[in-house]
Amino acid sequence: MIPAYCSNRANLLAQAAMKLRPDDIGFDFDGVIADIGEAFIRLACDDHGYCSIELQDISSFQVEDSINIPRPIVERIFEDILEDSLGTKLKPLPGALETLSRLTRIGEVTIITARPEIIPVIQWFDHYCAPPIREKIRLIATGDHDNKEEYIKECGFSHFIDDRAKTCVQLAAAGLNPIVYSQPWNHNLHDLPSVANWKEISQLFDW
Repeated sequence: MIPAYCSNRANLLAQAAMKLRPDDIGFDFDGVIADIGEAFIRLACDDHGYCSIELQDISSFQVEDSINIPRPIVERIFEDILEDSLGTKLKPLPGALETLSRLTRIGEVTIITARPEIIPVIQWFDHYCAPPIREKIRLIATGDHDNKEEYIKECGFSHFIDDRAKTCVQLAAAGLNPIVYSQPWNHNLHDLPSVANWKEISQLFDW
């Protein structure tokens, strides 16, 4: 039997004939564009001495038993990343910036993050993107995972890519078309279309 997440990816890519454009879709930041998993694992080891964790071990950032790190340390790591994304050396996921750069040649790209503060994200994009590209990337911070729907609808998007399964399930219930960016922490938590990487994302667009 084909695993559900593989089947969903295949179905999504089979439907790519619809060919999205930038004004059809928004993107989450952490876990979709920025490699939050790598940053978490590296900081857990370098700053806190927890060096036995691998990406596939992170079935949840919410359940302490899944990564065997005390909750206060998990929270401290995320606070460090959210407050100083450049200082903590948060990296882009492979292919993310290249695809986003191509999309800015077609139209404006919108990033909608649940982060409470947008300044570290602005600084991150200013660092990684040349000015002509950066000028065509719109950044929105909602401050809450559960209120993205209103921002997505306000932007007029039909689709949204996020790594948080709960957010995607909520968006689907609201009549939107979420796409789950596959990560270890969202496997088996949804039955929605998903993508494994930015190569698959790039196939969804009308170039």
